[in-house]
Amino acid sequence: MAAPAAPTKDASSRILVGVFTIVMGSFLLTTLAVQRASREVDTLSDRIVSSSSPSIEKLAALRGSTLEVELALSHYLHDARGPASFGSPLDHGLQRLNDDVHAYLALTDLPGEEHYENQVQQAWARFDESVRRTRELVDTGQAPEAGQRFARVVEPSAGRLLDASVRAIEFDAQHGRQLASRIKQIRQRTMWLANGLTAFCLALGVAGALFIDRQARNRRTAALTYSKFLEERAAELEQFAGRVAHDIRGPLSSAKMGAELIAGGVSTERSQEYAERVVRSLARAESITSALLDFARSGARPDPGARTDPREVLADTEATLIQEAERAGISIHIEPAPAVFVPCSVGVYLSLLGNLTRNAIKHMGDVATREIRVRVLDSGSVVRTEVTDTGPGIAKSELASLFQPYVRPAVSRARDGLGLGLATVKKLAEGHGGQVGVSSNVGKGSTFWFDLPRAGSAWEAPSSRETTAREVETQH
Repeated sequence: MAAPAAPTKDASSRILVGVFTIVMGSFLLTTLAVQRASREVDTLSDRIVSSSSPSIEKLAALRGSTLEVELALSHYLHDARGPASFGSPLDHGLQRLNDDVHAYLALTDLPGEEHYENQVQQAWARFDESVRRTRELVDTGQAPEAGQRFARVVEPSAGRLLDASVRAIEFDAQHGRQLASRIKQIRQRTMWLANGLTAFCLALGVAGALFIDRQARNRRTAALTYSKFLEERAAELEQFAGRVAHDIRGPLSSAKMGAELIAGGVSTERSQEYAERVVRSLARAESITSALLDFARSGARPDPGARTDPREVLADTEATLIQEAERAGISIHIEPAPAVFVPCSVGVYLSLLGNLTRNAIKHMGDVATREIRVRVLDSGSVVRTEVTDTGPGIAKSELASLFQPYVRPAVSRARDGLGLGLATVKKLAEGHGGQVGVSSNVGKGSTFWFDLPRAGSAWEAPSSRETTAREVETQH
């Protein structure tokens, strides 16, 4: 059965960053568009406030002053009390008209307004001259001529000034309406852009959230599937180990018995040594298989009464380990172990130690310096067994998965084996209240270790075991 892919990081994080970038970019674009529209609206509003509206106001005042002057001149001509009584109102009217005209002409011109200004200025000049000439005729006693000039010249020139001011007012009003219409269009366009970008960001955010939620669900499903697969494979491994241990236990016992008979019947000293070596090897194999079989039958629970002295195991297996290492061109050094006991059977400890040392031998590669060091450390409550090699080392990205079944380091050139040795170490160590670990530097080698509680004290909770493991690390 093919293994499902382990859950890994996918594109959801990149998509989230992309969505966030687009949303922030959209908000920035909206802000810039609103600021630009605001500046444009301010410019147009200033033109209305500083030119269009004041021009209409001054032109309206100019029309009133024109009518006021025309009425004052009429009274000046026809009132029975004489011109002197109306001289002051006429003077005031002419001065007001002059001020209104110059106030209008002093305003900032709108585009195309110069034509209307010229018309107003020319009509005002003719009207002012006609009023003053008519007044002179009255002042010199030529009332009939003054009356004729009033009807023939003054009234028409007043009408032309009023018409010119009306046309200028209409121009300014139309220009003001155009500016107001542009302001309205700018506001509508800006609102449309802002609303559109807001809706786009909202839709994008919702789509991104839905996508990320789907990716999260997919990862959870993949993680559950992978975890279930590992559990099933671990159960298969456990059953397989039990079956293998059960099946080979019988042949091992027969081989051991035969070796013992041979050892008892030979007289050659070297033959006797070989026979005894065979007996010891078969005894260790039988011990390992018995321990694995007992562990599998108990549901991965250790024997509460089991005790093993690591010194005895190391002394018993040192010759075999040295021989295996030398065949691979590797020197192995086993440091003296402290006088401690661990709560497992001899077979379990043999399996733990053998898997780590054979793993170091198998994956040594073709490095120049080929050494393996085995040592046992006692921290008081935890006993750590370390196997350090000078092999090619392992990348940090691989360390977390090394103790999973069927996993091998990428640098390994070994062709034999199923990748179950480290998984067996993890299963046995954790099943006996301990834990496993590895530290490695690429190009410098690796250190694999397993911790077991010190026999004679109650097994500690996981948090305590982690604490004591750190103590061993500090000591190391």
